[in-house]
Order: sequence, then structure tokens, then C-alpha cells
Amino acid sequence: MKMNSLAHASIGELSLVSLRLEDCEVPANHRHEMQPAAVERFVYITSGEVCFFLDGKELYAGARDMVYLPRDTAYHSLWLSDALFVVADIILRDAQGQDIRFEDAPSVLFHDTHHVYDGLLRELAEKADAVGPFDWLERLSLTFRLLCEMARDTNRAELDEKYGRIKEALSYLESHYTSDFPVEVLAELCSMSTASFRRLFVACKGMSPVEYRNRLRVRRASDLLKSGRCTVSEAAEAVGIRDVRYFGKLFKRYTGTNPGTLKKQ
Repeated sequence: MKMNSLAHASIGELSLVSLRLEDCEVPANHRHEMQPAAVERFVYITSGEVCFFLDGKELYAGARDMVYLPRDTAYHSLWLSDALFVVADIILRDAQGQDIRFEDAPSVLFHDTHHVYDGLLRELAEKADAVGPFDWLERLSLTFRLLCEMARDTNRAELDEKYGRIKEALSYLESHYTSDFPVEVLAELCSMSTASFRRLFVACKGMSPVEYRNRLRVRRASDLLKSGRCTVSEAAEAVGIRDVRYFGKLFKRYTGTNPGTLKKQ
């Protein structure tokens, strides 16, 4: 399994076998040699710069970079300036007991533009060796949260490209959700075949274009009902649904409550 597969994995496919975190501080020109180890290693650089030498190749990284070093990777590193960094060694296994690799080769997975990982890694480090009640559960939760964030950031470029291809359709839907129109109209806006557009839309949004439009309608209707300015039938008509009975079914499907109940509240 690779990092980009985690988006579609189920809980039964992942087992956390081992987790070790180490906070490190090194001076400029510090060198370190690492022998092959059976762990997936992640190095998050809080500050400083480093060059990893791996089989004749060089990998440079700087502050806020997340570096990935696959299991059984031998390397030596040269820290080019005073540095603070966190090393996370993780072993994950799939349902068949096979170790999970995140990528095929060492790489800088992403740059932490929004400073997400400082606090998360600090929390995880505090729980790494804790033995109090429920500490193991918090450790597991934080680890999977870390994996989730890394999977998202690793795939962000690919996801951004996909969203870019359906951007026109999304803008159109959000401006015309009160209207009924065939999916072919949206596909044409994106210069795609209808079948290809449907597949890409579901991959990006996790739902069909029609369901996305229905959710926009229900969200707007909820706002109108909460404001007290509309009756149920007026809210339905305002979002393009003239059949009040159908509107009620749709509303309950997405909100779990009846529109009349929401209006009373």
C-alpha cells in the first residue's frame, strides 16, 4: 500500500505495530550515519537545513519540510546549519500482515506551509511512552491523525489538479443549484465526456453532481427555515423544488430531521 491509497483504506486494513518519536537538536556541520532499519522513517525539520546522501544521490530539505526515508534505507546526513527536527519511526501493516510502504524512494513529501505538524508531533511525543489510563488510545488516535494529514498533503498536488479540471462545473453548480439541468451541461463546461466527468467529480467530491446540487439546496433551505422568514413550501420553492413532499424526503435524508421540525425549533 502507498500513501495515496490511505484515502480509500478501511480501519481493518491498517495495524499500528510500532511508533517511536525522537526530538533532536544538532549544530551546523553535524554528520550522522544511518544503517538500514526495518521502519518507515519520517523526519520533520522544525528549523535548519540538511543534505541526505543516499546511494550516490543527494536530497536537500529545509525548515517545515517532511522527509520520507523508506525502510531498509542506508544514508548519511550533513546538517548545514543549527537545526531542530523530529524523527518518527513507524511500522504499519496491512490486513495480510505485510509492512506498508508509503513511497518507493526517499523524498521530501511536502512543505508544511500552514505549520500543522509542530503541535501534532509535540502532542504525539508527549503520549509516545505514556502509560496512564487511555494513553494508548490517545497515542493511536494521534498517530492516525498524523497519517491522515500526511496522506492529504502528499496527494494535495494531485487533488488540486483534479479539482482544477472540474472547477468550472463546481462554480456553475454553486451559482445555479436552484435550476434543473442535465449533467451533460456540466461536462461540456469542463470540456470532458459525460462519463469521464462523472468519474472525476465523484473522485473529488465523494458524491455525484446531482447529490452535490441537492446538498447545496438543502443547506440553503436550512438557512431560510432557521431565519424564520419562510414557510416550508416557500423554502422548497426558493431552492428550486416545487414538490413539498419530495423536498421533505430530501431534507430528512441529508439532515436527519423534518423541515417543519427545524422551522419550529
